[in-house]
Amino acid sequence: MEVEQLQTLIEKDFPTYIKDLEYITNIDSGSRDKDGTHKIAEYLAEKLKASGAHTEFVTNEDSTHLIARFQGKGKVKILMLAHIDTVFDTGEVSRRPFHMDQNKKAYGPGVGDDKATVIQTVYVMKILHELDFHDYGEVIIYYNGQEEIGSDDAEKIITKLAQEVDFCIVMDTARPKWGIVTQRKGRSSYRVDVTGKAGHAGNSSQNGASATVELAHQILNIYSLTRGPLVDGNLAQRAIAPDITANIGIIGTKNTKVNVIPADAFAEIEIRAFSLSDLKRLDKQIHDFAQCKIVSDAKVVIKGSIQNVPLEKTKQISVLVDIYRTLVKQTYQADVWEEAAGGVTDGNVAALYVPTLDALGIENYDEHTDHEWVDLNTVGPRTAALLLLIQEVCQKWPLW
Repeated sequence: MEVEQLQTLIEKDFPTYIKDLEYITNIDSGSRDKDGTHKIAEYLAEKLKASGAHTEFVTNEDSTHLIARFQGKGKVKILMLAHIDTVFDTGEVSRRPFHMDQNKKAYGPGVGDDKATVIQTVYVMKILHELDFHDYGEVIIYYNGQEEIGSDDAEKIITKLAQEVDFCIVMDTARPKWGIVTQRKGRSSYRVDVTGKAGHAGNSSQNGASATVELAHQILNIYSLTRGPLVDGNLAQRAIAPDITANIGIIGTKNTKVNVIPADAFAEIEIRAFSLSDLKRLDKQIHDFAQCKIVSDAKVVIKGSIQNVPLEKTKQISVLVDIYRTLVKQTYQADVWEEAAGGVTDGNVAALYVPTLDALGIENYDEHTDHEWVDLNTVGPRTAALLLLIQEVCQKWPLW
């Protein structure tokens, strides 16, 4: 595939790309909007069938998921992950429908996260079909209908598909100026319950056991496992996520009187880290804290476990990144930069089974807000680079 040829095809398709993006953006498709997600899935299926796809719908009581398969003549099998749901409630489209300004900035609910990239995948396969490029063994695209909230169905689908392929590309929103994601934190969740003994606040050393004091002790124990101080302005200014973070998301007690020693207290805690070995080590340490008390008469129960494994940068991912970086440099004289992200995506699930490269979609800004926008100037370069990456991997396979 010649770059000039790809750019010509992408430019030719751009007006219909905009129409398709406008159409699906103007469909409310929250993670529990079964009608909206189904309508988008049906629309995509028809588009993809024209490029040779075999499609399958997976539905549950809340949403619709779509799997599209393209059979090729080569060896390497590729999985692409995108999502058709948004974080917005039904009715958001009527309040602020799709629109695009003169600078090719497009606005609307979920326009960038992830609808611009969803339509991008349609045109990637359309162009491959038009060029009669079938040097892959199989390309599978999974359009998740519940990515924003997670679901057992989605995890089962990704787990199954990831074990059928050689590598995975997460077609989620790209970082600005040729940014991609090569690491994502994994996540653990815990609940700490403390049972103490009620008593008179003025005689706390004699007849009570404060559950809140013990809970505070447990919280500080857990925060001691993080790397870096609790508040670090330098890190925030440089937009760097510490390796290990803890968040006390919910805290409470049934006690309602300031002159009574609390007999109960609880906290719900989230831990994130870039390596699975760190999450496993932290899991043991956190559970061991239940035996490390400062209020001797209090009882501490800690429940929880690892919820999402990290997307770690492996040697295989480094190979893919080097290919992508070289192609972008040669084609656009631009430098690809890598981000280590604190958030969790479907890539975390896929990475447990297969090398996974993240954030190769269209560049998006301010996602999950009412002023989200997507830079459609990046449709051409990002799509061409992805097509070149697919071609290069197919030609050079196996890479490891």
